[in-house]
Amino acid sequence: MGIIDELKGPWDLVVVGHGFAGLSAARAALEDAAAEGRSLRVAVLERAAAADRGGSTAWTHAYLRLTGDGELDPSWQRNVRENAGARANEDYIEAFGSNVPTTLRWLREAGVRTPSSPSPFSPSGHSWNIEGGGRAVIEAYVPRITAAGGSFFYETTARELVVAEDGSIAGLVVTALNGAIVTMESRAVVLACGGFEGNPEMLTRYLPNAHQLTTVSPGTDNNRGDGIRMAVGAGADTAGQFDGAHIEPCDPRVTGPEPLVGAWYYGILVDGDGRRFMDEACQGYDLQFDRVANEIFRKQIGTAYAIIDVGAQRTVPWATAMNDGAAEPVVAETIAELATQLGIDAAALTQTVEEFNAAVQGNIINPFTPLDGIGTRGLSPAKSNFAAPLTEGPYSAWPIAPRICFTYGGLRVDGSSRVLTPAGKPVPGLYAAGEIAGIFYNEYPAGSSGLRSMTFGRLAGKAVVSDAAVALTV
Repeated sequence: MGIIDELKGPWDLVVVGHGFAGLSAARAALEDAAAEGRSLRVAVLERAAAADRGGSTAWTHAYLRLTGDGELDPSWQRNVRENAGARANEDYIEAFGSNVPTTLRWLREAGVRTPSSPSPFSPSGHSWNIEGGGRAVIEAYVPRITAAGGSFFYETTARELVVAEDGSIAGLVVTALNGAIVTMESRAVVLACGGFEGNPEMLTRYLPNAHQLTTVSPGTDNNRGDGIRMAVGAGADTAGQFDGAHIEPCDPRVTGPEPLVGAWYYGILVDGDGRRFMDEACQGYDLQFDRVANEIFRKQIGTAYAIIDVGAQRTVPWATAMNDGAAEPVVAETIAELATQLGIDAAALTQTVEEFNAAVQGNIINPFTPLDGIGTRGLSPAKSNFAAPLTEGPYSAWPIAPRICFTYGGLRVDGSSRVLTPAGKPVPGLYAAGEIAGIFYNEYPAGSSGLRSMTFGRLAGKAVVSDAAVALTV
């Protein structure tokens, strides 16, 4: 059988996307069907070549927002509710919290390790991650899916959903590896192909100037909003903030994925004129790093600079470890010398540091606390926490430029990943998981993208099987 005939199917499920969400959906559907003694024909589509598979998942460090007991950190639910207000998707929020422990166990069953350690940056005081990052999940799940009978099609792009007369999903149209246009017959489709951060036209429409931003990783460029467009064309509703995005403060000297800079949390941030432009530590780091990058982007600052002194590095030994370490800081014995190296007016930066030092009310006492309350007085903008004077050279600085990670706007879904219409009814046979699900408004609580993608990808796969079983009995 040739590739074209194989693509045509028929399939029981086609998954669009090869990341956390897509692979979780395929694995869950195959496992649940097998547990019921049923066989399932499942296809996973990936826009990229096999060597570049996985999108953003392949590049992420995969931090997990968990408590010490392996539960979803409750601050995630609180933050999402506060920012969404009346728009909060309560079904989704509750489903996330109740299903995270199972997701974690399920991940480990595939041989993926999830170590944890104490951390001052996490609201729960614990830092969890996937050992080996997102690639470890890809390498663990693909063989399991293949062994269970799943098929993978690379360099294959979804173009349009096929909708039956009764409004249910009947398949989708794709562009195959050889450029051929193929209609795949399938009674269910899971969209797990990210947001529109890799689509300059959609970014220009919804988030002006964001098309100028570099994406955090090469895989992110493949997220072009196709799933959103296709689903809306099939009757789906949208949700999430379309003019909002998770943006990260990165070192522009580094071309690799996600070169985060975080030392500003214990120092100051200045623009190209040597002036501070925001409160560097008004909330926990897990929220603040997104706010910093968004502030730099929305104020069109271009490149900002994080500055700390050796005293901060001595008091907070991990301050520089909050950067990814791929590029060394700019170092000078005096603030004036540092300004010269950065191309900033020396008098302006010196004045900024002197005014900041004069407004500081103490020193960093307990850097292990999420917020220490040691701030400035009579300074605008203030620094609310971790405000220590910059008085001891040598001084270190890192350039910061915003990079886009994912967009907030997406599809409206229920707590089982079913895509909903504007009337709140499921589109029969259509599911969505991962960043394509529109949940966030105003702010992103860090460490939850991979976790929610795996959780709701798994729930999507399970829903495909359970919904099909119900349909067979009707």
